[in-house]
Amino acid sequence: MSLRTKLLIFSIILALIPLGIAGRSMIRITQDELKSSANDELISVANQVAQEIEDFYAYTWITPLTLVKNALENENLGIAETMSLLTEGIKDLNDIVALQISVTGGHEPLLVAQDAFSQRIVADGLDPAEALKLTPTEVDSFKQLGEIFVGDLRYIKESDIWIMTILIPLKDETFGIPAALSARINLSSLVQRISEHSFNQSGFISVINPKGRKLFDPASPDLSDYSVVATAVNILNSSTRTMGVKPYVRPTGQSMLAAYAFPSFIDWGIIVEKDKAAAYSAIAQMINSLLVWLSFGIGAAILGAIFMAVSLTKPLLKLTVAAKSLAGGNLSTHVEGKERKDEIGTLSTTFNKMVDDLNNYIDELTETTKAKERAESELKLAWDIQQSFLPDEFPEMAEIDVYGTCEPAKEVGGDYYDFFPIDEENYALVIGDVSGKGVPASLFMAVSRTLLRMLTLDTKSPEIVMEEFNDRLVSLDDSAKMFITIFYGIYNIKTGNLKYSSAGHNMPFYRSTKDDKNDFQMLPPMNTMVAGIMDGMPMKLDEINLSPGDQLVLYTDGMTEAIDTEEQEYGEERMEELLNQHKNESSQEICTTLVSSVQDFQKEMPQFDDITLFVMNVK
Repeated sequence: MSLRTKLLIFSIILALIPLGIAGRSMIRITQDELKSSANDELISVANQVAQEIEDFYAYTWITPLTLVKNALENENLGIAETMSLLTEGIKDLNDIVALQISVTGGHEPLLVAQDAFSQRIVADGLDPAEALKLTPTEVDSFKQLGEIFVGDLRYIKESDIWIMTILIPLKDETFGIPAALSARINLSSLVQRISEHSFNQSGFISVINPKGRKLFDPASPDLSDYSVVATAVNILNSSTRTMGVKPYVRPTGQSMLAAYAFPSFIDWGIIVEKDKAAAYSAIAQMINSLLVWLSFGIGAAILGAIFMAVSLTKPLLKLTVAAKSLAGGNLSTHVEGKERKDEIGTLSTTFNKMVDDLNNYIDELTETTKAKERAESELKLAWDIQQSFLPDEFPEMAEIDVYGTCEPAKEVGGDYYDFFPIDEENYALVIGDVSGKGVPASLFMAVSRTLLRMLTLDTKSPEIVMEEFNDRLVSLDDSAKMFITIFYGIYNIKTGNLKYSSAGHNMPFYRSTKDDKNDFQMLPPMNTMVAGIMDGMPMKLDEINLSPGDQLVLYTDGMTEAIDTEEQEYGEERMEELLNQHKNESSQEICTTLVSSVQDFQKEMPQFDDITLFVMNVK
């Protein structure tokens, strides 16, 4: 038997047997089940919407907030990490548009708003801080309502946005005094999900509060005169949360079928309604329609099987020939049959499109290769420009021996160091680490370097330079999207005096020949904020006197936070031990040894941060 004959016989059998069995079974099932399907649909939709609200609460809102809370309560988290956590953590959360840390005692709360949301309400003429900030009174009142407060639904009329508040208390040890983490939740996704629910095409879905008012409606109409709403309100104000079905008559006289359900964590009620007449009229219509279409379907199936058997084989043969031609390398091969309005036509069109796409792909691959080469050339130029910012030669000086190096994690990076004379006796020592990596960090680094050099034209005390540097950096980027840690010192080659200040940067290692152990140790810490976050921050000043044989090692955290394949950090102790082993070497030898040690430590792990080092030996 030919394929056409086999297909014809098989298609007729395949059409007749399932249609006969399915028709008999579906009529019986329809008769038994359709009468209760309306109520089942209502309770299913109500429970589904309630579950969607619970899913939003559990996975979209509470889970990321809990992660932020746990991170804030980490005792090892510094101020810079806290700010980075709040600013970076909120960036990719669509629904959480603002995070606020509130502490008792009259302290100003810290509010971090999502950039995209802030820009939207600013475009609508609103102040994001005024629209999103919680007052101390509101925070205190919400904290008294439960361990986790969820509520405070508000409507921003200018932007047509509904927002809600979630507040979670923080451990008292976090900031030393009672504090709370609160979030503003943009409910647009939830409102859209409910409004676009397919059930709205045949019925109504409403969300109510414990007072019986409809939520997500700017007019907030009172629905408590609907008996189903009154029942749901009574349940909301009780300790139970049972869902149910309730037929009722509206005040207008319209008979309705309704169901209600409740989310577990929010005091909302879900009311699902459908016109009673419309819900039940489908039963008889569906049975009659089913009988008619089953009879028609059996006849059509037989005719269709005959037609399908005849029409399938011929175009399939053409496709087989074309496929063999394409496999042989003929990229101009095309097949006829795309004018057909069936799967064969779709397959023919797809085959022709595949051939065209293959040709286009070859052309695009050629262009992509050229574009990639251009991009690599531009990144190489950016790397050359950035390297020009760093000292490429170190002067031969009778008083000191200096050397520095910087290895970016990407083509360009945000670390830098600098060494330059301020006057005949004083030299500036600088090392900085910009938040982030890549081109944005390199641009911020270039601005920081230029700004700091400008501020050191006059011989000012380091803490004054750092304060002016911070204020000007904030004025250039008042949104605090990026910041920098920086260590700045002024060394007098005549007296050996080093005055220095730090803005949240790692303290350098220092070795004094006057010390009994004659080993490296870290300079005393300076608890200061990173630069570029907020203006008006006071900076600290300290100084030491260096003698011949003393050494100073400046570095960024790309050295100490490098990890190996077992996710172990290189660490300050390992770096201090290696410095003591090579303390008698030149500054260049020390730099080369330390950088090589970190790179060997990382082994096959990618370099995740810039590695920067600057060493000064006093002769």
